[in-house]
Amino acid sequence: MQLGMDPSKVTVWWKGIQGMTWSQLLPQLHQMKVTWPNPDILVIHLGGNDLSTESPTNLLASVKKDMTSIRSIFPHCLLVWSNILPRRVWRHSPDSHEVDLVRTTVNRRIHNIVSELGGTSVNHDNIRCGTNTGLYRANGIHLSPKGIDVFNLNLQDFLEKWDLENSKNSPDV
Repeated sequence: MQLGMDPSKVTVWWKGIQGMTWSQLLPQLHQMKVTWPNPDILVIHLGGNDLSTESPTNLLASVKKDMTSIRSIFPHCLLVWSNILPRRVWRHSPDSHEVDLVRTTVNRRIHNIVSELGGTSVNHDNIRCGTNTGLYRANGIHLSPKGIDVFNLNLQDFLEKWDLENSKNSPDV
């Protein structure tokens, strides 16, 4: 749950909602701001459920508007985009290859949006959806326990690097 981080230095707070869509993000963050007002980092892993139901243009417009709002809500927070993962099956679309091409473009554009706001991204390049990887459940949509481990290790690796950089740049007390 703490991704191997020292709990005296880092608190990882998970707010995962299966089936969540982009339009639910800002209301969730406004609710969380009451009890969690000043996070150092906000990792956003969202959008996969929107890819086959929203046009990429509309999704990216919402992302740009909402990420700018998030920057205002949490001005001292590092925004981190966690790439939308590939899937073997995309609900609401018969053409998984086409949706995957859209996913790649959307990830790249969101990475640029977040970078312009001073944030960064976690790519998850080691998560692939081939049938023999063992990283996905049989439904081809959700990660298997092994896939969740790889995903979490990617986040842990990012946080460890961030923590190391942060401790280098902070003055000795």
